[in-house]
Amino acid sequence: MVAHAMAFGRKKKAARLFESGAKGVGVVERVQDTGMTINDNPRVKMIFRVEPLDGGAPFEVRKTATVSRVEIPRAGDRYPVWYDPDDPSTWAYATVADESGREQLRQAFGSAADGFAGMGPAAAPAPPVAEPETEDPLDRLKKLNELREAGALSESEFEAQKAKLLSGL
Repeated sequence: MVAHAMAFGRKKKAARLFESGAKGVGVVERVQDTGMTINDNPRVKMIFRVEPLDGGAPFEVRKTATVSRVEIPRAGDRYPVWYDPDDPSTWAYATVADESGREQLRQAFGSAADGFAGMGPAAAPAPPVAEPETEDPLDRLKKLNELREAGALSESEFEAQKAKLLSGL
């Protein structure tokens, strides 16, 4: 899990939010490029609609942040949010960095975590590899005979392919 603290940027305040702040689901409403980059990563303005986990009324918060150019938030993306219930403008959100972060978010947010950006299945199992279809030797022999009768194979070529086919049985 990677934390993104509000503009106050103080690690201490962010840590306090993560420990005792109220939790909610932050839905990205809008993302706007500021035209600025830091280390090739864009600085963007974002508007989130926060839906408190305790069932409270949703509210809007804004943030300007430098984000990874390969993980730019999009409208509709959902993120875990921590906020100060007495001052909701003090807030932070997190992104998923690895399986450990996924597990932390599942523990902290329960089933709400399943919809967060980056949560997806940890590692989808690879689809089973289909066995190559083996043609029936009798069908293969019929095709070889048709090729011989059509003149595509000489008698000796047909016999060689027939012997090869029969030896593989």
